[in-house]
Amino acid sequence: MDSGTPLSLPLEPFLAWAEHRGTPLDPRAADAVTGLLALSTEHRRTGLPEPTEHLAEELLHILLPLYAGAAPAELPSYVDVLLALVDHTREKGWLNAKRQARLVARVRELADGFTEAMTAPGRTTWPRLYAGLMRAEGVDTGDADAVCGWLESFAARPPAERAAALGFSARATAGGPAASGAWKQALAGERTRRARSELAARLHLVALDERDRSHPGQGPLLPGAPLGAPDGTHREEDWYETQAAVVSDRWTAAGLDALTRGPFAHLAPGGRHPAPLLGVAASLAQEHLECFGPDPDPLAPVPLPESLDALAGALRAAPLVQSLTAALDSPETADEPLVRLALAVGLLLESPDTPDGALIEGPAAVVLREGAPGELAGLGLDLLGSLLAQLAEDEETAEEYRGEHLSKLYFLYQEAGTAQSVARQAALQDAWIVPPSYAPATAVRTPASGPYELPDPETLSALTGLPGLTEDDRAELRPVAAVLARVIDRLAGLGVTERTGDVFTLTPLGHALLREGLLLGTASLPDVDPDIFPTEEAVRAWDGGRLVAAAQWWPSGAARKTLGDWLSGRGADGWSELLAALADTPAGPDAARRRALLGLLDAAAAPVPAWETLLDDPALGEYAAHTLRALGHRADFTRVPEAARATYLADRFEEIRLAAARTRRMAVRPDAAGDGDGGGAQPPKRNAALCAAFDEAAAGWPGGGQALVAALAVADPYATPPVLEELSGHHDATVAEQARRALHALRAEAHARPTGRAKGAKTASRGRPQAGKRSKKKRRRH
Repeated sequence: MDSGTPLSLPLEPFLAWAEHRGTPLDPRAADAVTGLLALSTEHRRTGLPEPTEHLAEELLHILLPLYAGAAPAELPSYVDVLLALVDHTREKGWLNAKRQARLVARVRELADGFTEAMTAPGRTTWPRLYAGLMRAEGVDTGDADAVCGWLESFAARPPAERAAALGFSARATAGGPAASGAWKQALAGERTRRARSELAARLHLVALDERDRSHPGQGPLLPGAPLGAPDGTHREEDWYETQAAVVSDRWTAAGLDALTRGPFAHLAPGGRHPAPLLGVAASLAQEHLECFGPDPDPLAPVPLPESLDALAGALRAAPLVQSLTAALDSPETADEPLVRLALAVGLLLESPDTPDGALIEGPAAVVLREGAPGELAGLGLDLLGSLLAQLAEDEETAEEYRGEHLSKLYFLYQEAGTAQSVARQAALQDAWIVPPSYAPATAVRTPASGPYELPDPETLSALTGLPGLTEDDRAELRPVAAVLARVIDRLAGLGVTERTGDVFTLTPLGHALLREGLLLGTASLPDVDPDIFPTEEAVRAWDGGRLVAAAQWWPSGAARKTLGDWLSGRGADGWSELLAALADTPAGPDAARRRALLGLLDAAAAPVPAWETLLDDPALGEYAAHTLRALGHRADFTRVPEAARATYLADRFEEIRLAAARTRRMAVRPDAAGDGDGGGAQPPKRNAALCAAFDEAAAGWPGGGQALVAALAVADPYATPPVLEELSGHHDATVAEQARRALHALRAEAHARPTGRAKGAKTASRGRPQAGKRSKKKRRRH
């Protein structure tokens, strides 16, 4: 055994055997292949590990891409070693000819995937990356002094040159993530940390197996393992960690592990703990998939900084970043939370050269001062992740469930810059039954600055749409609103949120960082297109059909703004294209949602001919006629198909039904279930408003109420069942019976209908239900 490795393998005889038969092998490749295989199998009857198809795949596609450092030209030598090992095992009598041929064929099949895995930027580790660069530049990676000298010269290169050599230069594409370089760097650090831990664990498992089981005919692989050390387990753990570094250096470059964990730690960040941006990106991706499923439609475009340079400037100008910059000059006098934040993102490091671990500048400090915009975007995500972690731990801003604060930010991202109310969001978070589409009729005034104060009950009612709120209600909501406001204000220090009184939103910087996290977190997921997080510029280039298909899922405020911006850049032709796209909507579960977009348009801005063209449309004709009349123009109602009249009425009736349902729900007190004389459940009250609107329409409908019910059922079979259910309680028995029959037929049709992707399940994220929250919450009365 070579004294430089803890693995006892007869490598020299194997290399001599290969030399003798005329197929010399690379010793470094042979050391890595045999060592990793030996740590993966117990069979070493020849003294060397015996490969199988499964082991070959694990070796070539998982283990070597974690541990072996090689230049691209050297990769075939690793496959050659594995093929030679197969032949060696056959020659020693432990593999028959048939199995040998099958195994050789499998190894050759795996070779292409091995090359791809070894050269994939997202699968590298710091030791592999640096070893490959050294070997490509002709450095003797077996000479520790040469390795140290190369690292010294590499550290002296300009940061941009280092990033380019490592493959971490941000190559921002139109609409793509600017922080891709920082992302790759963080992945390298994370893979390095996990690979080191995994290697130490493999060494330990082998030692335990050799202690507890007998393996006749083969000697121990780890004869020096300190199992059962008398001074406790820490010595054992340290030994395996040390030996993992030894074998890693043999497969990459001599002394590299200690150098990149010591004096050159700034060249290999992330080896001790995960980069915060990884957690932010992964959590955002999970949040998005939970909210919208695996094949989501695009979110609304968000307001972003004018340029990447503007993003970098906004981050550097943020109050918290200004404080961190000052702390770099005198970390010993900085506040403890500020120092913890600086350490978490690499602005500060504990010096490896001093016994007391004095704080020195870390690699992120250079990025903050001199970094390119893409690097600043990555640093911004690190700062965001670390700040969120601090908020989650602090008593005054503690989370009620893991990821609560990031979930709030994701909700704000979906709202695409639409201002939100602290009081309203606190009520939603506290499980109050708040009307989902309510907006105050007039502006609600609250103090514009200073510590947050929950508005008075009258203003609170105006903000939430819950009439008759009292001081007791306000007192109950105050703690939730106070925590939310503190979180918003702390995040404002990083420049990602802003609050004026009760109104808050994400800033352009906040939107940019959230978008970066979403792009990076979903990049490796199947069926997730980066176009689902479009920029405003990208949306302006969409055609009308694509815009309508996406906008139907957006919050009304975001949809209204985006549709207006799109139309303002196209003039009359844009109106014709958009209205044609709305008219082209096929019958189905999305039809009503798309028709609702008409209510978000500035109808007066459309040219009259665009509306007149729609009069003959079987779905939108009545909408066009009513719009023309409302604008003071004549409309030829004789052109409007009966189906269009029924569709218009179906949508109008649904609005009335929803408004009445919200009114009923808010009027029920929490203790209403216990009221009454115990006579059992009472039948629901008739929806008087809906019945009145129906009777008015039926009076002018050919055939009367029964015919109108039939027309409604045909107009939109997906949207009208709730209306028909209400009409089944109509005071006219013939109408009620017709509604019940139509409803039964539609339900039978729906049951027989093939099921597809349930896009109707999509909802805007308003925060998860709180763990431990009571279900008996505010059902507000008028």
